[in-house]
Amino acid sequence: MRLKRRKRAPNVSISSQLTDNFNIDTPQKLNVGALKLRIKNQEKKESLKNKVLVFAIFITFGTVSYFISN
Repeated sequence: MRLKRRKRAPNVSISSQLTDNFNIDTPQKLNVGALKLRIKNQEKKESLKNKVLVFAIFITFGTVSYFISN
């Protein structure tokens, strides 16, 4: 049985959009810290959006029920 050799992608270039303000000097290296930071920021934004949406729904239902009860 022959073992297959895994090939790495040659000259992988990493866009500066992935890392926001972080600069990556070498295209073969991946800055995991910058990617984790970006993912964390996206999760915070999504969490905030979800909280605002739930809050808006409760305010809307509260307002509608107030006007219906009067």
